[in-house]
Amino acid sequence: MGYLEEMEKYQKTEKQKSFSANFLERQQIEDYEFWDDIEIGKETVIPFKFEVKAEDVIAYAEGVPDSNPVFYDEEYARACGYDGLVAHPMFTNQVLFFLLQKGHGSWIRTPGSRNPGQILEWHDPIRVGNILTLKTKGYDKWIKRGKYYMRYLSELYDQHGTLKMSGYMTLILPKSKEDVLRFIKGEHALEA
Repeated sequence: MGYLEEMEKYQKTEKQKSFSANFLERQQIEDYEFWDDIEIGKETVIPFKFEVKAEDVIAYAEGVPDSNPVFYDEEYARACGYDGLVAHPMFTNQVLFFLLQKGHGSWIRTPGSRNPGQILEWHDPIRVGNILTLKTKGYDKWIKRGKYYMRYLSELYDQHGTLKMSGYMTLILPKSKEDVLRFIKGEHALEA
């Protein structure tokens, strides 16, 4: 059994079942944004939405795992002053992966990329019923020790325009599509 079949056992929610974990599919490779393509200062509103459902919040809390009942016990969350379940703060990473699955800044899923760090700031808890929109902007890119770094500013907003999370996501990316194709073949993907 391959890793994709193994992962299917753990998929509980509608979104998990629709999400392609095979980052090496030909169409996904065609849609990836590479270091050479990143335009600094260009803002993009991702054309997909993420409607937060209770099953999404609960499945994430179970997978983390985090024992704080505010993430999976609605009655407890209400007793804490919320109007229902609250998503774990790192739930935002799941939202980003989901929204970026069809191009438009899919650098977050590019095979061969590495994550040297993120700076995340949460402004308002994500709640069940929120419909999230993602805005991204190329913030900076540079070459250091022969590696291709990029930093994006990513912001999640709810349906009312409330900023939920902002984050500076830094990745080391393959420079070009050719580098990703070499990575898929098992060759060193980044220039020396």
